Amino acid sequence: MEQLENLEKKLPKKIKTVWRQTEGIAVFVFLVCSVAAAIILYYAGASVWWSAIGFGFTLLYAAFIYLFIIPFRFARWSYQIKPDEMEIQHGIIFRSRVLIPMIRIQHVETEQGPLLRRQKLVSLSITTAARTHKIEAVNASESDELRHHILELVKVAKEDV
Repeated sequence: MEQLENLEKKLPKKIKTVWRQTEGIAVFVFLVCSVAAAIILYYAGASVWWSAIGFGFTLLYAAFIYLFIIPFRFARWSYQIKPDEMEIQHGIIFRSRVLIPMIRIQHVETEQGPLLRRQKLVSLSITTAARTHKIEAVNASESDELRHHILELVKVAKEDV
């Protein structure tokens, strides 16, 4: 268990695939809307340039997300588990650094949607009285061990009080 403590951990690289797939779905929806707008504008006799502009913005959005946002998002995400607190850091423009005292943790949950399941990843949610904090991805094989480790540290912190 010593290996889990006091080390700044990054998300697994497979999370970038999940983020790409998620954004790919959004880009697909935008493209379908652009095509639908082009068809509607064509039959309405209006200029199709408006849908071409929408199509262009969709392509710019996709390029920006894939080339800049996903790599920076991955680089900025980290978490650290210490005996008395957890630290979660993330964000590109608006950076967030949260310190969660172990004594304040109420429960720890794991979640896994279809895209995470395909990559063998699990999302870990740490709930306090104030809010829920999320570690976006850990390897599924390590998730139970990590969850039990955090809960063990919570028990020790509450016994010390």
